[in-house]
Amino acid sequence: MTDKRIIAFTILSLILLFSTTGCSIFSNKFVVYTQPVPQPKAYNALDDGDYFLAVTVSGGGSRSAVWSAAVFRELFKQVKLPDGRSILDEVDYISSVSGGSVSSAYYCLNKPESDTSNIEEHAAFFDTFVKEMRRNIERDVMLKPWLWYRIFLQPVELAFYLKWDFDKYYFHNATFNDLYMRQIKGISPTLIVNGTVMDTGAKFLFTTIRRDVFDFQAESELVENLGDTGMGRSNVLFEQGLLETMLCEDIGISIGDMEVSRAVLASAAVPLIFGPVILKDEKRSIPNHPKYVHVADGGVGDTLGLESIMELAMDRYSDPKKNYRGGMVIIIDANQRIDPTASEGIVRGLKTAATIERTRVIYAYRGKTLAYVTIMFIQDNPKYKDIDFVYISPYLVKDPAILESLKDKPGLEKYTPAELDGIVELFQKTPTRFKIKKQLADNLECAARLVVGTVKERILENYLRCNGGE
Repeated sequence: MTDKRIIAFTILSLILLFSTTGCSIFSNKFVVYTQPVPQPKAYNALDDGDYFLAVTVSGGGSRSAVWSAAVFRELFKQVKLPDGRSILDEVDYISSVSGGSVSSAYYCLNKPESDTSNIEEHAAFFDTFVKEMRRNIERDVMLKPWLWYRIFLQPVELAFYLKWDFDKYYFHNATFNDLYMRQIKGISPTLIVNGTVMDTGAKFLFTTIRRDVFDFQAESELVENLGDTGMGRSNVLFEQGLLETMLCEDIGISIGDMEVSRAVLASAAVPLIFGPVILKDEKRSIPNHPKYVHVADGGVGDTLGLESIMELAMDRYSDPKKNYRGGMVIIIDANQRIDPTASEGIVRGLKTAATIERTRVIYAYRGKTLAYVTIMFIQDNPKYKDIDFVYISPYLVKDPAILESLKDKPGLEKYTPAELDGIVELFQKTPTRFKIKKQLADNLECAARLVVGTVKERILENYLRCNGGE
């Protein structure tokens, strides 16, 4: 056999071996997160004062990471309180999903310890923040020629390369205990990283907020509250576990010792590509019969991270000891809209990749619509009427108010309606991945400046009205 044939035969044999074994190069103990018993201390729910301010950050891969980082920077620059600080200093909670969890965790772990009146320090941080979110993570994980063997890894194993890059560039092996230390010092907001339990469809929250805070609308209580309705009197059954919220406490492991990167990976774990992240259920496991929980993309259950914030708000507002003056939820959304024109001229249907992407977008928008409808019902209760919602999306660059504002702002009038259409068109066509083209990233930074400039008055009006300002 010639040398070339030997090489070809060897490569073919390796490919066959990898494809039949799934290339399981890691042991099961490696891919499963376990926590020694007894667990470390339980964490206390932080007091957010008498004004409730939360930010939610949607999924969308690097598209969401860059968009949200750019929006955070513009909130710092443009939304100034009377004392010179920015509105960011008043944020109590950030709830994030998928790609939005990358930027949210980076912000909470790396933002300066000083408040935003230290303009120079924060300006430097936000410039670095946006630059880091532009990083092509995919290239490091899979696209280096000498790492070709990774294409044969199972998604559960491949996810660890993504986790290691998250730590290398963003989180540096920080744990939730490290994050908690920053939270109790008032350096950063309390972070809620949203995932989905693939075993039941329940929501999984990675956060230092205690379990009892999210018991306000447990599935059993929800069914009980519906008892006097037509639905409650019917024989319609809820899917068991689907409406539940699960935390590390529920499966007997500690959030404190867990790396933030593992939670972010779970939130961003796109099924069949990366993950899921596997956690050992210490409460249900018995010797020789372990039980596991599989956590993946938070966007499967709630594409905005909004449901967790509403549960948190209901818990806070139901406390008889609290007397809130009001509240606000800022929704940072990088989800794409459903474009019916994309398939108008296609007879045999969309191609495979396009079909998967369209399915994801439809799923996201149905979930978002359901979240909005739910909030409308909640706000029928006068207890929650003073919670305002501010929506921030790249699509708002086509808002008439923005077009009008360009007329009297030097340097911004260069953006014509056609150029703003181009920003939206490129955004609409960009798939959800952990890489982003420079042109789109530039566009998102521009759009963030314009959109935040339009909503800043609404943000300030709500805050000042609820906090005794003019």
